[in-house]
Amino acid sequence: MECSESETILSLILDIGVAMMRSGAETHRVEDSLYRICESYGFHTCNIWVIPSNIQAGVVTEAGVHLTQIRHIRQINVNFGLLDRLNNLSREVCAIRPDAETLRQQFQIVSREKREPVWINYVAGILAAVGFGVFFNCDVMDALTACLTAVLITFLCRLLGRRESNPLILNFVTAFLAELFIITAVHFGIGHHQSYITVGVVMLLISGAGTTNGIRDLVHLDTLSGTINVTSSLTGAIGIALGIALPIRMLPGWGSAEVHVLNPNPLIQLVSCTAATAGFAVWFHVRYEHVIYCAIGAWITWTAYLLASRWAGVSFSSAICCSIICGFYAQIIARVLKAPATVFSSISIFPLIPGANLYYMMAAIVMRQREQAFDQGIALFTTCFAIVLGFMVVEVLSRHIWHPGAVGKPGGYRDIR
Repeated sequence: MECSESETILSLILDIGVAMMRSGAETHRVEDSLYRICESYGFHTCNIWVIPSNIQAGVVTEAGVHLTQIRHIRQINVNFGLLDRLNNLSREVCAIRPDAETLRQQFQIVSREKREPVWINYVAGILAAVGFGVFFNCDVMDALTACLTAVLITFLCRLLGRRESNPLILNFVTAFLAELFIITAVHFGIGHHQSYITVGVVMLLISGAGTTNGIRDLVHLDTLSGTINVTSSLTGAIGIALGIALPIRMLPGWGSAEVHVLNPNPLIQLVSCTAATAGFAVWFHVRYEHVIYCAIGAWITWTAYLLASRWAGVSFSSAICCSIICGFYAQIIARVLKAPATVFSSISIFPLIPGANLYYMMAAIVMRQREQAFDQGIALFTTCFAIVLGFMVVEVLSRHIWHPGAVGKPGGYRDIR
């Protein structure tokens, strides 16, 4: 290749990497994908460095010319449908090595935003919020309030998301208005259990992918990337917590302080969390034909947790067992459907995401119940750590099961998933 074409191709490769990161891909998987593509084009001595806010690549062409390019990643919006298409593009590029102009056209086609009807976004939010509301023991009136709150949250996310990229501000404003609406609705008798409703709808604002990817990066010794991911997730969580806490503080006596209880019927738990997970899959733009597999993954994940809880109780061990089963399911489905495993693992694990712990921790802080706040904070951290640890076990074992020749090689997985 001529030097100018090599520069163009390297630029397009980095554009693909930026799009993957912005869609919610893990750092080490983006690095591996970019290494694979660069090597397929014959670049020598590839050095690629990826963090959530930056991608840098230095390569040597077949003619011995050194090329270096840098990209800044300004904002990350989870879009698993786009990530899926980029994953397929990466496979195709590695297989056929298109020229620069063809690669540019293919990337533009894949990146072109597929506009969905607005009502689909609202239906997804309602299904997710009401599903998890029922999961957390909401009655009929609570479910109605959760439905109305989901409409409000969806509207605010669509309105503010176009103008505000800071997760602290975005989540604070959204959580504040949502919690204010919930407290008011309960006060006037539209709903009955403020905390049950809040725990269900707050799941719409929680991004489990950032925390999970961040801790996973730290375990991989990608210290800077992990720190950025975890910090960003904590910033968003602080925004949610402050937004919830302020209305409780402003309107003492209006709300209620029920103890967190799951719906006592295991079958209702399974049906509601499965329906909610399907809503989240659509919320995060998963391809429609893959939504059913995310829902099945949630059913399997929570079934595993119920069985493990009978054996080991509600414990760290139960959460690890649950996340291991979820991780293996995601890996198997990803290989069957030739899609990123991240799509299925991040969505199917949602029934285990500790949104309730976040809410009750902040409520305890506001009510100055230090012991309860500490207990909820520990539960929040241990559940997140158990999820990550379970996924790490699956990742290590899958290298030996599916790609034994790749163990120990730079870049980890030698497959773009």
